Amino acid sequence: MAETPDELRAALADGRAALKAAIEAATAAWETQPASGEGEAAWSPRQVAEHAIPVEAYYTTVICKVCGYPGVDRVTASYATAAEALAGLDAVVEMCNKKLKYVSETDLVKSDEKYGSCASLLKSNITHLNDHAAQIRAVAGG
Repeated sequence: MAETPDELRAALADGRAALKAAIEAATAAWETQPASGEGEAAWSPRQVAEHAIPVEAYYTTVICKVCGYPGVDRVTASYATAAEALAGLDAVVEMCNKKLKYVSETDLVKSDEKYGSCASLLKSNITHLNDHAAQIRAVAGG
């Protein structure tokens, strides 16, 4: 996986794009739950979006705290349609990018006992986005 701040930001952008594409593909199946599964595995695309989009802001806040500066506003989400989720994702990405653009090579090694390093947090966020994009695609048939 990517290791420089720019590479990590590019991988993060790819994960966000994957989530966005999955949400776009799930319009017709927005409230559809998978045929099987428990817990998160039983979530509809709507439930996944309502989880994944606010977590993007959470990760950004934790990264900011590890780096020593203020985070972003907390996000709560309720998206009745895929279009609402897409607008919410765009807004959260814009808010988060205003902070994450400042993450430097020096910041990547900063860490917190509870959360680990800034680099590991970015990688975890990337994985989180991609995992939930795949989860939505599985329900939406994409």
